[in-house]
Amino acid sequence: MLTSAYQQNVTTIPDVFPLEADRPERVEGPAGEAMNILLIGSDTRGELGSSDIEAVQPSLADVIMVAHISADREDVHVMSIPRDSWVEQPNGSMGKINWSFASDGAAGLVQTVENLIDVRIDHVAAIDFEGFKGMTDALGGVTVNNTTPFRNGKQNFPAGQVALDGERALMFVRERAKTGNDFTRQAQQQEFLRAVLAKTLSGQTLADPARVYGLVSSVSPFLAVDGGLTPPAIVAMASELRELRASDVAFFTMPNAGSSFVGDQAVVLLDDPTRKFVAESFRNDDLGTLAAAVAAQ
Repeated sequence: MLTSAYQQNVTTIPDVFPLEADRPERVEGPAGEAMNILLIGSDTRGELGSSDIEAVQPSLADVIMVAHISADREDVHVMSIPRDSWVEQPNGSMGKINWSFASDGAAGLVQTVENLIDVRIDHVAAIDFEGFKGMTDALGGVTVNNTTPFRNGKQNFPAGQVALDGERALMFVRERAKTGNDFTRQAQQQEFLRAVLAKTLSGQTLADPARVYGLVSSVSPFLAVDGGLTPPAIVAMASELRELRASDVAFFTMPNAGSSFVGDQAVVLLDDPTRKFVAESFRNDDLGTLAAAVAAQ
């Protein structure tokens, strides 16, 4: 039943990976067993459950994250990449990282991210923010720790513990104008995903087949993945991560050299030491050190 709900609704993204010659060398040794999943979030307010994936490509890179699953499968680090990061594009020009998808499709964004972290992306998953609404309601709501209070119409989001249903979850992950900047919105999105993960991995959810089915059914119409993320592959991954708890998953934003302008464009700059540190952390399967360095800033 779960397999059917997933297969009938999820869109497969075609040509998701770059040409072999454009990809980093494979990591050898134990660190090579780590897995990297590119997570893309969109704010198109339309369904990704469409055969015309190119129609929504220009809006797909509102959120870019890399989930790094350690080789021993004991922890997961999720690194947000600011969408305005000024990086080299697949055609050799410089531009914001979210341009890569709009101009070169999924393979273009994968290539740009791989060049940044110097390891291969194993899987890609893109979700429309609208999918968060059904996901949240299917879980019976989630509670986030909100650090930046704001109000949206009649909806109030005070500092501290805030309960979210589906509609409020959409407001929370989309909000930028009232909370200051994209860095704050990234923190809000990370906090929302942390809350979803905690609720999903709880015994209350996993022990309830109806709730699990509702979760899959609510998310899958808004989900697009690479062809390798088949139900058997997901089951195998879930088996490897069966001991994982929410406390084993850490969220952080890629270190950077701060905001600036290139011409009249507001961008996030990446200096060479930062790029090298990020790449070495991924190639050495040592995201814990990277995350700790970010937390200490």
